[in-house]
Amino acid sequence: MRLFVAVPVPEEMKMRLGILSDAIEQEGVVPVGADNMHITLRFIGESDRADEIEKKLKSISFERFDCELLGLGAFPSADYIKVVWTGIESGNALETLAKEVAGRLKGFGGDEKFSAHLTIARVKRKADLKNFLKKHEKEGFGRFTVTQFHLMKSELGPQGPRYTVLASFDANG
Repeated sequence: MRLFVAVPVPEEMKMRLGILSDAIEQEGVVPVGADNMHITLRFIGESDRADEIEKKLKSISFERFDCELLGLGAFPSADYIKVVWTGIESGNALETLAKEVAGRLKGFGGDEKFSAHLTIARVKRKADLKNFLKKHEKEGFGRFTVTQFHLMKSELGPQGPRYTVLASFDANG
């Protein structure tokens, strides 16, 4: 199973970002469907240890915190775009949670590096999106309170990935 740990995003924000990602309208740019938008805390990759991972994640204790989706950017750079994203401001709370998840999942594979973002589109071939990114670089897309995170399964298919929640972990209180 392909596994990852993610924070869910409220529907109204996913819809707003979905409209924005659809507005890119360039060949080779594939918008992320609103149903698939989330904030990845840690990508684990292929693993048959979901039960062990779930037990490790259950031991994480965290308080609710606010996030603001703010501005657009691109990875790896605006000159060579593979991913279009919106940034996330959380007063470092999201980064702290991601670090806690990474600490609990040492030895389970995955990417150690965390960058607070939400992917809205993937770029399959060279595209000039500098004007689009500049237009939205400081735009706010809303605030929400993080009250839980999920262990997710990703199944790749011809229509794109399908995500399934395997377990949810709630904030204290």
